[in-house]
Amino acid sequence: MSLLRNLFFLFSITLFGVAGTILALFNYNPYDSGINVFFYFYISLIIALTGIISIAIFYAKTRLYQTNSSHIRLFWPSIRQGFLVSLCVVVIMLLKGMKLLDYWVGIPIIFAITLLELFFQTNRKTKAKG
Repeated sequence: MSLLRNLFFLFSITLFGVAGTILALFNYNPYDSGINVFFYFYISLIIALTGIISIAIFYAKTRLYQTNSSHIRLFWPSIRQGFLVSLCVVVIMLLKGMKLLDYWVGIPIIFAITLLELFFQTNRKTKAKG
């Protein structure tokens, strides 16, 4: 039941993010808008991309691992990985919009996000001294 509830919240947040992104695209003029409109657009875009990518990663992992008992253990890493990928995409889009993106900036961003995910995957357990 917990997995079903988490998937429902993920779908609903993704729908709100997609709706916010579409509303920001069609209702605001980027040439006349202030910084708060761009902030709203990028926040809604990162929420929408996180949801879509997380759902895709979770679906791929559940098809790869066919056991039903491990689906809840695959959910939260999928959310984290989706967030990191969408963060990378949005930061690159933001830098491209500010005309600051080139290979010497974009490649280190991708490497940093990849190293951050590898750090989270190490999952070293420390033993309590007693």
